[in-house]
Amino acid sequence: MVRSGNSEHVRFRYGMCLNENCSKCKSKEVQTISARKDFVCSECGKALRECPPPARSKNKLIMIIVAVVVVAAGVIVGIKLCGSKTPEVTTPPTETPKGVDTTNVANPQPIDTPEVEKKEPVKVDPPKPITGRGTVDLGYGIYTGELKNGVPHGHGVIKYTQKHKIVSSKDFVANPGDEFEADFRDGRVSGNIGYWSHDGNKTAIKP
Repeated sequence: MVRSGNSEHVRFRYGMCLNENCSKCKSKEVQTISARKDFVCSECGKALRECPPPARSKNKLIMIIVAVVVVAAGVIVGIKLCGSKTPEVTTPPTETPKGVDTTNVANPQPIDTPEVEKKEPVKVDPPKPITGRGTVDLGYGIYTGELKNGVPHGHGVIKYTQKHKIVSSKDFVANPGDEFEADFRDGRVSGNIGYWSHDGNKTAIKP
């Protein structure tokens, strides 16, 4: 069959079914019928109303959407198969500003700092041992009397703070609170008689 005003050979005709009981009529489907066949509905067999062919742009759009969906699905599947690897972040090399000399960067020159004047520590002489009358701690008692170079030397009194033998060669032992008055020489009891006060009594002791 040949279209009016056109010598092009018609291979297909396009039509819509007008039978309201036909599903193709309800869906308003444009049927493509070969020019060699009867121009009737392929479902109900009723005559079709000829209409222009469907727009191809819609088909192309559908194909593009389908292609995009397929590509996206492929990318998602590929990511899952490869695993979520953290991409390596490469730090770009730091550019050196123009005019900066980098030849001595490895061995930078020390920065000159003002010298701080170092003060010599003040030397404090230790106190000189007492010579004359004074008081010293003997460790086992407190001595008050005459001293020479910080030790008992001359007449004085020891007040005992802990139990201690008065004279090393004797058996007289003083208790805390007892006192012993005597003459001393170089920190030791001299040969004269000394007096030990204890428990309200006074005992003469000769070294």
